[in-house]
Amino acid sequence: MGLLVAGCSSPAKEYATPSSLCDVAVPSDLLDPFLPAGKKLSSVPKNDVQGVTRCRLVVDGKTVVSASTEWYEKTLREVAGAPYNEVEVDSSTTPDKRYIYAAKGGIGLVDCQDPKRPDQRLVASVRVTRGTEDETRMKKLITAFTEGVAGPAECARRRLG
Repeated sequence: MGLLVAGCSSPAKEYATPSSLCDVAVPSDLLDPFLPAGKKLSSVPKNDVQGVTRCRLVVDGKTVVSASTEWYEKTLREVAGAPYNEVEVDSSTTPDKRYIYAAKGGIGLVDCQDPKRPDQRLVASVRVTRGTEDETRMKKLITAFTEGVAGPAECARRRLG
């Protein structure tokens, strides 16, 4: 009987949950539910275009969470219509209309201005590509990530040089 129970136990996370997402501080307890069991976690940055910051969290070679910040002239609702964000135009929206989120993704309007981009707004996004889907937890994660990006140092990093 003991062998049967041991054989049915679920795999564990053999890595530590980070306390940042794309180098932006977020509480690890908000990120942890979206990370699956596995042996190794790595963060892969990808900054191909000026004004766009992207990264992926990879567990055992598979992308599990993606995050980005990007400057847009579009409204948050228009950004929500893009298929890569994992949110739909009719997804849940906070009363202040700063966040739109669903079980697999969220976007947030960052309180950060760039004098060289007066007509653009900075938008943060988080997307889960594998693992847990949870709308309530996504709202908390996208809020924390967006607020972290709005910090003075992070905002400054995303402005035009």
